[in-house]
Amino acid sequence: MPEHELTEAIPTWLTAKYFEDFLKKYEKDENLKVISTKFTDVTGKGEHYASVMWRAALEVKSSKSPVPQKRSYVVKSVYEDPEKNSMFAMYGIYKREIEMYEKISVEIAKVLKSIGDNTQLFPEALHHDYEREVLVFEDLSLRGFRNVDRRLRLDLHQAKMVMEKLAKMHAATAKMEEKNPGMFAHYNQSIFNRSATAFVEFFLMHLEIFIEELATWEDYKQYAPKLRNLLKDFNERASQVFDPSKDFMNVLIHGDLWTNNIMFTFDEKNRATDLLFVDLQFSSWTSPVVDILYFAHNSLKEDLRQENIPELIQYYHTHLCTLLKKLDYKKKVPTLREMHVMLLEKGFMAFLAGVVMQPIMLVEDSTNADMDTLISESDAAKQFKRNLYRNPKTKTAVKYLLPFLDQRGLLD
Repeated sequence: MPEHELTEAIPTWLTAKYFEDFLKKYEKDENLKVISTKFTDVTGKGEHYASVMWRAALEVKSSKSPVPQKRSYVVKSVYEDPEKNSMFAMYGIYKREIEMYEKISVEIAKVLKSIGDNTQLFPEALHHDYEREVLVFEDLSLRGFRNVDRRLRLDLHQAKMVMEKLAKMHAATAKMEEKNPGMFAHYNQSIFNRSATAFVEFFLMHLEIFIEELATWEDYKQYAPKLRNLLKDFNERASQVFDPSKDFMNVLIHGDLWTNNIMFTFDEKNRATDLLFVDLQFSSWTSPVVDILYFAHNSLKEDLRQENIPELIQYYHTHLCTLLKKLDYKKKVPTLREMHVMLLEKGFMAFLAGVVMQPIMLVEDSTNADMDTLISESDAAKQFKRNLYRNPKTKTAVKYLLPFLDQRGLLD
């Protein structure tokens, strides 16, 4: 597992005693002692933005093993910087994610187990700290889990694996809500919503720069006026994407389903064999197609995005229907045709994922790829954003997407 230099200072409270206190409870061992700690970043720049994550290498003595053992955990925490922290805190993402791992993921597993399905969808969180807004996880790399390079994106086999497990998450939460109506009512703040708008300003800044760049693209200049017009009610249109569907089924979505939030294991031929979903900060109650559109337009290899999305939707729908039938779900299940109606209804998600967010996800030079740069209005930050849209992979994706969206009336 590669080590990354620390980009955020380790908080003063994150000590050997902090680990000792919760590990004693978790392992029911009052004699447990943490002898030493060493911290490294879990990922490099450009991989995650909404929180900080450290890999904690510990030496531990316990009743079971008086000889010191080496252990590794992943610690996920809020930014210490008040400005960055307040921006994300506005969305309530940290306590929501803690609840997702402490309660909701456990209930999802129980629902699936009730039909004989022991699939693991998420990593185990050993420690849930609501006061400091901290989670401590098993280190998935020890079980061979790793991310696919976000710049390479996922192949068809990997994408189908995602659709199958996503259908399980969606089906289980639909059944949970059927049994306990309103249990997800407080899961109503997604990346875009009407009450928390901190992200909107920096997304608008990105779009302004993109529109300037677009004016220099031969044969694509005609889209610039349409995009400029979109800026006027951008947040409302984006928020409508995440509104629960009035006519069709709703589920608890992952909410930030892209390459870096999916960890795979691989066989000796480098073929994916299993996966887990991570980063549940933006889970919300809405249409299942929001997850599918978000994933399809920021995580698929370009040829798959252009040719295989209908195949993936059918694959997902087949698994969803099978699961809901096994779960004895009483409410109406959308037909495949209705799924496609939902996809058009929530189609602006393709613009948000493919044009607004994907350029950040495909960044090649990650030297300055951090929250400071993303929210800054400095000349250097503006140049960084301009370079995002000059990335050949981004240009190829956007040049496909703009006419695709325009022909469906999604830019009007």
